[in-house]
Amino acid sequence: MRHGARVADVMSTALICVRDTDTVGTALEEMRRATFHHLPVVDEHLNLIGVLSSSDVGEGLLTLSPGERIGRSMSRSVVTVTPETTTTRAMALMMEKGFRSLPVVDSDGHLIGIVTETDLRGRSPSSGRAVRNSVA
Repeated sequence: MRHGARVADVMSTALICVRDTDTVGTALEEMRRATFHHLPVVDEHLNLIGVLSSSDVGEGLLTLSPGERIGRSMSRSVVTVTPETTTTRAMALMMEKGFRSLPVVDSDGHLIGIVTETDLRGRSPSSGRAVRNSVA
């Protein structure tokens, strides 16, 4: 991490996200396809309303069918950062909370990116991944 770097300098804006009305099966498909462990959950205006993790889905599979809605299993208390957050602060939040990524939101709560441990450690470009967004 560069001293004084901001999340905006390293975050990825190539997002894969789902809606709370999408199904658990849809989320599992997206996670497997992209090899992600977390998916941001957004509303029709791209406001971040939750995060669905592979552990949320794993626990949900005990009681939910693949046709159940994501909103039933997602975490609604989401820790986020803004583009202006320092990379040092973002890494500290990840370490404190035990997270490997954080959603990046603007001042209106719109999801605009994601920052990962890899981004913060400088081992991965912040762009260049294909954009695939299951939010229609």
